[in-house]
Amino acid sequence: MQAVHRDSFPIMGTTASLHVNDEISESDFSYLSAVVHEELERLEEMFSVFRESSEISRINRGELHLLDASSEVIDVMDKCSWLEQVSDGAFSVRRSRNQVSINPSGFVKGWAGERVAGMMHERGLQHFYVGIGGDIVAHGGFTAQLPWQIGVIDPRDPSMFAATVEIVSGAVATSGTAEHGTHIWDPRNGEVAQSYLSVTVTGPSLMWADAYATTVFVMGSSGEEWLQQFDGYSMMAISAV
Repeated sequence: MQAVHRDSFPIMGTTASLHVNDEISESDFSYLSAVVHEELERLEEMFSVFRESSEISRINRGELHLLDASSEVIDVMDKCSWLEQVSDGAFSVRRSRNQVSINPSGFVKGWAGERVAGMMHERGLQHFYVGIGGDIVAHGGFTAQLPWQIGVIDPRDPSMFAATVEIVSGAVATSGTAEHGTHIWDPRNGEVAQSYLSVTVTGPSLMWADAYATTVFVMGSSGEEWLQQFDGYSMMAISAV
């Protein structure tokens, strides 16, 4: 099934897509897509470690104190700090415990996706989903009677789906090797996490589903039990062995 209105554009090192199945004009959808694109671009400019002017780059160079950063950066860093504590360091904005520089990109993508989905809902949309890379936040189903069907890419063959998730409102987030290869580090030892090829987490919030998927990917087999403490979240994983 395909939504009536669709658009996609590159952002945050991946691709964002908008899927709207409401009865709105093409011009209204084009304006909405431009607003979402502008907001995601604003957030990328704020958080990207690949942009020298970003607040994160300025913090890493010692030019900006975290407490003097924007409210968005402070909010993200507060949430990352909480998750680092509850995961015993399996999630961190630092690649290893010896590293000083920060990179919250493992959290920002889901946080940003949820943020722009909220903007769309505030504008009256009832049936839509937003995708950023492998992370999806949906609202209202394809119709009032039909859920959205979200395919989970198989990291062993990215041209195939490993599973299909039906969702009305909520989030589906996948961390793994399908899009960027081996790129998730265990900050506890500074080594590449290798227990899983992918971890998919579903739940009410994309911000947390995305962060939990990354955390479980790093934790390995103990991550499934760890995730059970968070109501409404569940997971599926593809093992590396």
